[in-house]
Amino acid sequence: RGMQIMNTTTLIEKLCMADGISGREEQVREQIIQVIDGHCDWKVDARGKLLCHKKGNKQAKKKVMINAHMDAAGFMLPGIREDGLLSFANVGDIDSRVVLGKAVRIDSKTIGVIGTKPIHLQTKEEQDKPMPLSELLIDIGASSKQSAESAVSLGAQITFAGEGVAEFGDGYLTGKAMETRCVCAMLAQMLCEDWEYDVDVVFTTSALTMTSGAANAAFALKPDAALVLHSVQADDVRGGKSSCCLKKGPVVSLSEQMAYYDLDLYNKCIQTVEENDLVCQKMERNTAKTESRSVQTSCQGVPVLALGMPCRYPYSISAMIAKEDLEHTRKLIFSLLKTIEEK
Repeated sequence: RGMQIMNTTTLIEKLCMADGISGREEQVREQIIQVIDGHCDWKVDARGKLLCHKKGNKQAKKKVMINAHMDAAGFMLPGIREDGLLSFANVGDIDSRVVLGKAVRIDSKTIGVIGTKPIHLQTKEEQDKPMPLSELLIDIGASSKQSAESAVSLGAQITFAGEGVAEFGDGYLTGKAMETRCVCAMLAQMLCEDWEYDVDVVFTTSALTMTSGAANAAFALKPDAALVLHSVQADDVRGGKSSCCLKKGPVVSLSEQMAYYDLDLYNKCIQTVEENDLVCQKMERNTAKTESRSVQTSCQGVPVLALGMPCRYPYSISAMIAKEDLEHTRKLIFSLLKTIEEK
């Protein structure tokens, strides 16, 4: 049987420290399996997704799929220069302004630093605008191409070399890959609890490269409804619009960049919040790109609603969430599944 339900912060740290860019999620998946094994039925498919079936106290008449992606934004190694410096390409959307000078880990073993030419050698034009990723390099302390090749290999995955998860202030957490792994940790813990109705939970792969395995999962499961969990960038800092704030619960909206959500599911979500005195944020304009379109256009078509986890500074080494938003989301998911089944 799986281990006892782990402390939330401890589990989030384990998942955040596991390296897993799109297509390389093995470390994350194994950590999740250690938690859920014995608490639900699970299997790993050809794409590396983790498909979990949780038996509820009652058999559900409607099949609901909940999915969250395991992959984090990062980099890969496409080339090694003659001087031993490494070129790199982003995997997922990463702002070049958050990477300069940061330490990285290459295939979970070799440490490097992302750098560029010294500022005093840059032109004024270069100094006045963000340096594109294509002009940045990784320094692993190698003096030649041959020396670098003895330490790293082409195709290696590159992640921020985070030192762990820090808990600070009034219930905040920060760390690398926090924007996605906190949701995976929440779902893993939920699978260790009792559910009123049966549910299928899928931890997907390759979402950030727009080749999500969520469509494959939906095709296999043929759900009657799907909840897609993702992160939403919080803009509640100075100069922001506060359309998404930490500590105000999960974000719901009617659409995103690439999908329009199911109106019936949206209304049931709002009804659930109001009837159960829960918390959520209604976002007028969600600019996220989630797995929703992949799910809703698969098989015969699936009604979809996305629930967003507020996160400051996502896709950086210091993504930040509020622990209470995880609890708000957990309560909403349990209650919403009951509404979907009974109303």
